[in-house]
Amino acid sequence: MNFQQLTKFITDRIQLSEADLQQVLSCFHLLIAKKNEVIGRTGELSRRMFFVNKGCLRVYFIKPDGREATRRFAFENSFSTSLTSFIDGTLLKEDTQAIEPSELLYIHREDFYSLLNTIPGWEIFYRGFLEQAYIINTSRLEDFITLNPRERYQLLLKENPQMVLRLPNKLVANYLNITQEALSRIKSGS
Repeated sequence: MNFQQLTKFITDRIQLSEADLQQVLSCFHLLIAKKNEVIGRTGELSRRMFFVNKGCLRVYFIKPDGREATRRFAFENSFSTSLTSFIDGTLLKEDTQAIEPSELLYIHREDFYSLLNTIPGWEIFYRGFLEQAYIINTSRLEDFITLNPRERYQLLLKENPQMVLRLPNKLVANYLNITQEALSRIKSGS
């Protein structure tokens, strides 16, 4: 298994002894996900947190009318989970899908919390993860409330251009909560 990216991600954020690092890494397992494969479904228990070695994950809701609403994308060198369900052990209210063929490393919820109880550095890592998730979610909500679609697209281009470059317009538009036609008009400048 390729733990190089995960090791760098962790050690860039916290200091661990080699023994503690190896204990953390031993809790991760490999999952190869095919393009469009759903790896977490609404109504299931949230049992895994994923690290994206390669590929892209999409976390999305299904609205009552059957339409999808994308909450986030996770590209290489990032963690992804349905955090609310992961923390409180409740059933998932969103789906997670591999948008591209993806190489993922995942840790089971039980192992994750066991590490919190045995490795002090892991608690520091988790706090940083939670703080970053809070900032991202709050910023995204603020953007939806205060920015128009054109401004949201321009901000996306500035802050996360790979999303626009790698993903189909349909998914970018869904993430921005606009139609594909509106996204095309924005891109063409009309």
